[in-house]
Amino acid sequence: MSLMDSKKNIFTTIGAYSSLKEERNLPDTTNLFPSVNNKKDVVPFLLDVLKTVVGSEALKQLTGELFTNFIDGAEPQLKTALKKQMIQYNAGDGLPTYFKTTGVSVPVKNIDVYGKLKTNPSSAEGSLLFNNSTPNFDKSAYNAIVNAGTDVSYNNILINYNSTTDSFTFKPTVASSSGTIGEWLGDYIDDTVIINKKEFMTNVMNSVYGTISTVQDKTIEQTFQELQVSKLIDQLIDDDDSFEISQDDYDALLQKAKELVDGIIYYDMGCGVIGATLPLSGMTNLISTISGSTDSFVVGNAVEATIDESTVDTQDTADANRATIKDGFFQRLIKAITNILAQALTTTPQIRALLAIISAFENNGTVKISSPKDDMKNFKIFLNCVIKEAMKMINEFIFNLIVVFLVALLAPIIKKIIQEKINQFVGVIKSLIT
Repeated sequence: MSLMDSKKNIFTTIGAYSSLKEERNLPDTTNLFPSVNNKKDVVPFLLDVLKTVVGSEALKQLTGELFTNFIDGAEPQLKTALKKQMIQYNAGDGLPTYFKTTGVSVPVKNIDVYGKLKTNPSSAEGSLLFNNSTPNFDKSAYNAIVNAGTDVSYNNILINYNSTTDSFTFKPTVASSSGTIGEWLGDYIDDTVIINKKEFMTNVMNSVYGTISTVQDKTIEQTFQELQVSKLIDQLIDDDDSFEISQDDYDALLQKAKELVDGIIYYDMGCGVIGATLPLSGMTNLISTISGSTDSFVVGNAVEATIDESTVDTQDTADANRATIKDGFFQRLIKAITNILAQALTTTPQIRALLAIISAFENNGTVKISSPKDDMKNFKIFLNCVIKEAMKMINEFIFNLIVVFLVALLAPIIKKIIQEKINQFVGVIKSLIT
């Protein structure tokens, strides 16, 4: 049986059980979902299965689960994945002398892929982008920029900003300078925060609405370049490592860049084009509501309310197709979650800085890091491996949620079948003794 037939069979079987449970006619589900024909991307298929088992509300619940239970428990696995890929053959060597004396210098633009580090953490948008509650790389890098020429300590590194060259220089702290490369890298990863919940949620929502991008007054070209990096990450998630963007995709990314700068994004939901806009106040209120919550239902409902408030009916379709619109937005949010998770392991400033330092360790002090887009090919193996680890985590999480719902679906059906069999046996026994 082919993969396509196997996928169709899953939808048919689930549809049959659902029909039996609800005593309704069997729906034709086998050709309704594009994921049947998609051989590589697992998430859309899992989402279609989830919708078939539970219905559209499952997407809202999954979004809430991903923003709470998944993110809250992801950190240890992410750190393990990073260590596996970053601690290499030279782990037992002592830290190079140049690293301890002159340090490793990298232009800010090659570290700060999404233009975050020159945003004031105390500003309205900065309070969403930065974790201001605990020490972290991004806040320390910002402080280094503000205090140019001064060493700022974070974790086991010193960060120094040169305003003339617009670059960072990284050195080990005195306390960490006597160890090996492997020890230094392990300590760095152990003591850093890979995912801050508030920042993660902000980045996911911003990727859908562009709220922060608009407030930051980025140019269309800056936004266009950032979207290309995100697109290449999406392709890696889909198991495409060609690192080539088609002309049609370039055109779509440029159009989205223009919309992000203007502050309103247009999405084709299959029932018309829907405009979506979320002001900074709306983003702030949403993140304030959900960032500290551990209740997936509260989070899911808050996101759903935001969808209602942020969508603009541009073709008189919103009221008649509200369920379709919500499904479309939840699916985009879930896709954005996978992309931002991959970014957390590949393109955040603290990871880019670490890649720069590692490249120097492997090339006698020469930093082999340049523009983020060009580096995709240079760090192909690393990117592929850590993204596969991240997708494995998220796929397993969604799969386990589906299993819970399948058990809930099948349990009453099994009881019903068993009861029917018992009744048959009782009937036979009665006929024999009367």
